Amino acid sequence: MDLFSKITISHFIWYLVPGLGFILFLFFPLLVFKPELTKLLFETVGPFGIIILGTILGFLLDGLRLYRFRPNYSKIREAFFSQLKSIINPALNPYFIQSHVDDVARSKSVTGLSFHHAIWIMLGQFTILGFLEAFFWILSTIYFYHYKATEYSFFGASVSGDTAIIFCGSFSVLFLLISWRFLYTSIQDQETTNNMFLDFARQHCDEIRRLLNDLSRDKNTNIHV
Repeated sequence: MDLFSKITISHFIWYLVPGLGFILFLFFPLLVFKPELTKLLFETVGPFGIIILGTILGFLLDGLRLYRFRPNYSKIREAFFSQLKSIINPALNPYFIQSHVDDVARSKSVTGLSFHHAIWIMLGQFTILGFLEAFFWILSTIYFYHYKATEYSFFGASVSGDTAIIFCGSFSVLFLLISWRFLYTSIQDQETTNNMFLDFARQHCDEIRRLLNDLSRDKNTNIHV
């Protein structure tokens, strides 16, 4: 029960929401080409099963760190880490510093840092997933253009080869536009969150340094024991 009490809205945004988004991106092509199979899968798994699957896929996405493939991610991260180290301690690992800045923030009931961090991570995951979905529909458009048949099944209805190309081309444009929007918003939110971390670190730099020094002293004590 103590474990569940530590779960916050940030954890849902970081893990569950990207996982559910992954399911949506996977199921959409299936819904287009095989709607009856999509319905059968949903009825078999059920809403609770979808949530469990979404959570598992969310952890998988976190392990893959897809958001790190997003344009400008590394550039923004390195600039942030450089400033964070200059504020607290240039000799320490920036991930270690960031983690304890977040710990100090939570101890003061400041949840905005972890909340906004989770949001831009989620948007970064959606950016890559959206581009992959768009790439799938681009390939589908090319396929239907070169291997045009008399008719195809879309959403359970028969359509001509030209209509199939229009559908796939439209989906390509749609997901590209959505992904570009995710990309823009993710970059904005990453920069905003980083500035929030830096402002908090400046305001509480003495307390954070004391915490890190205490941890370092305890570590050295344990080594000699």
